[in-house]
Amino acid sequence: MSRTILFADILGFGNLARSPGAEGAKDALSDVAYLLATEDELVQFLRQPVWKERYGLSDSIFLIAEDPLPACAAAAELFFDLAYVNHSAEAPVLIRGALAQGEAHQVKPIFPESAKFNLVGEAVVRAVALEEEGPKGPRLLLADEVAKAWELSEQPGDWLLDRNAAGQAELLWLLPPDPALSNGLLIGEVSGTALRLSLAHGANPRFGYHYIGYLDLVLRSLQRLVAKSPQEGRTALETCGLADNRAALEDLLRSQLNLESALWERLQDLTA
Repeated sequence: MSRTILFADILGFGNLARSPGAEGAKDALSDVAYLLATEDELVQFLRQPVWKERYGLSDSIFLIAEDPLPACAAAAELFFDLAYVNHSAEAPVLIRGALAQGEAHQVKPIFPESAKFNLVGEAVVRAVALEEEGPKGPRLLLADEVAKAWELSEQPGDWLLDRNAAGQAELLWLLPPDPALSNGLLIGEVSGTALRLSLAHGANPRFGYHYIGYLDLVLRSLQRLVAKSPQEGRTALETCGLADNRAALEDLLRSQLNLESALWERLQDLTA
């Protein structure tokens, strides 16, 4: 049976879990659980019925859908909702994930006292591998069969889906699945948090690449927004303060080795 698998985990969870008492890790799990498992009225509105099964262990989650197109849209909205809910926090929780389409089977758990079911299948393996090996940062990556399904659909080809120079597909989750629903203020607030995090941590030799990846994601998303919805794009740019932070971001990029020139060019284009 072919199914769509979203595998995601919390960015930087290992570092959070190593702190005394693992308080940061516990807080991060609470934020994710708030969107996925609580009965809050707002959460019920945000939660998507597309996910037929849900599995979790530590910071890893698997969400299972039948169709790749609504799964892609729901996954993008989940990523944005989580980023927005805690965007004003000093260390907001971010997730990183991948979608694959293929075989996945629900089986009995190894330890029934701690779980009801387990999940196996080649699509599960590929989703995990893609999340681990793909471009860094809070990305939402797509296996090729999922990307092709999206490209062959009626979705705008120049909107949510993007491919890097190596051909790897991902969803620009800062944008809503429907361009008509773009809200420059909300996108700008999340983008502003990404800029803040990039400037604070982008130069870190151990994990800075994740925040440079976040910056790249934001700049590509803002370019799409400006092109598709200029008014919302201007609102997002003003809200996130990209022009005000241009000099600091340029200094950050100069300090990094082997960066793609496209990242620099995107910054120049959006602040011209």
